Amino acid sequence: MQRSSLDTRFSGNKSIREFLPFGIVFILAIFLFFYQLDSESLWNDEAFSIRDATNIRTKFKISRPLYFLILHVWMQLGTNEFWMRSLSVLFALASVGLIYVLGTRLDSKVTGVTAALLLTLSPLFINHAQEIRMYTLGTCLALAGTLALTQALQEHKVAPVFAWAIARWLMFLTAPLNIAMIFADFLLVGWHFRRHRKLLMMFGISALFLGAACLPTFLITAKGSGDVLQTWALYQPRPGLKSLPGMLTRFTIWSVKPPFDIPWLGPLINIYTLVLVGVVVFLIATKPWKSSIGWVIVWWFIPQSAVFVASYLTSSLWIERYLLFTAPYALVMLAAGFTRIWKWKWSVALGIVILYSIVVGGGLSRYYADTHRSDWRGVVQTLSQQAQAGDQIAVHANPTVFKYYYQGSAPTQFMDIVSKNRTPEEIDQVLEDIPTFESRLWLTYEHTAFVTDEGHDRFRQAVVDKFQLQEKQEFEDVDLFLLTPKSD
Repeated sequence: MQRSSLDTRFSGNKSIREFLPFGIVFILAIFLFFYQLDSESLWNDEAFSIRDATNIRTKFKISRPLYFLILHVWMQLGTNEFWMRSLSVLFALASVGLIYVLGTRLDSKVTGVTAALLLTLSPLFINHAQEIRMYTLGTCLALAGTLALTQALQEHKVAPVFAWAIARWLMFLTAPLNIAMIFADFLLVGWHFRRHRKLLMMFGISALFLGAACLPTFLITAKGSGDVLQTWALYQPRPGLKSLPGMLTRFTIWSVKPPFDIPWLGPLINIYTLVLVGVVVFLIATKPWKSSIGWVIVWWFIPQSAVFVASYLTSSLWIERYLLFTAPYALVMLAAGFTRIWKWKWSVALGIVILYSIVVGGGLSRYYADTHRSDWRGVVQTLSQQAQAGDQIAVHANPTVFKYYYQGSAPTQFMDIVSKNRTPEEIDQVLEDIPTFESRLWLTYEHTAFVTDEGHDRFRQAVVDKFQLQEKQEFEDVDLFLLTPKSD
């Protein structure tokens, strides 16, 4: 009896030791994903999410309905910004758990823990975990479908194939572009099941049901995407030859914008990108196709290549948040390459750790220390405190966020957002559209509406020329003018 008790205790301690590394990573993920969750204002896309989830009964988001349906239910329990953003945090935490399981199943627990840590520390992933959007849900469902298919491929079971089809369908309903994953799925299944006709047939049946389930949403999305893609083409550049390795850098150290504005750090980022490419090359040199870890290269490369090609055939879709569903496979690939480098020569691996710590530390510091979103919360708070009876408001920005925050009764005019090439004539025309006012006008505009400092200066000068400037307040990416009519 005593021996059995000792064996049980030893077994329990061993399980704790094996789980402890991932447990530490997961606790770190909880802290980083929730830290300063509601410190910044909503941005336009978040306001769109709240609007679509609120009006889901009257304006159903049929092209990508799943997230908005879940958010609609979530908002029944609360509508403050922390609570609404926490929904994405839950999907992000689930993704951390799933990437650990995927890395472990495909390679080893060390690879699983390393991949989970890379995802946890990614400023880009943290940014999307802390916003009211569907991107972490899409990533989570992509991982769930991949794990189901991994089980089917490794164990030759039928049930996981159906789970794969359901997860991929839900992933598609979250963001249609994510369906690019199926190209990699088909390639792996076709090769692995080529001699297992029964399993190949069951996969084919599941794929047919998946296609039938996705077809209505696909047709609706394709029909309504023409104007959006034409508009997008005006300012979103197509990817180049450096885009694939560049996305590895963005997945690991970027947040909303490039992590460093200090000129001398530019070469360091280039070196870091070359190191990441070297890690991938080292992994490929170990012939990963002889084991399951080779699959992750397919799950990374094929979907990104599909989006790359689509960006040339239509309009550029090469945007970090659109490609976030491929990030876990890039990170598992890097983790597997790194563990092999560590076994080969630990001194080289240590150098990679030091370089990564420097650049990701800079990215995290910038993300948490700086403000990245236009401070409409501060603008509206100022208006609520200082606006007087008879005042009017003119807003030169997308109205959605302003309408979300502003609950006052002052008459509000939303001005047209002029094109990217802003001529003085266009700016004058916008200002001419402001209705006549007798006492005071609060005029606010968002900096992102203007590309260059010259555009900002041109707009400010036009305001001063047309009105009497009483006060000007600057917020993050937003200016607020208090104006009165100019005396003759």
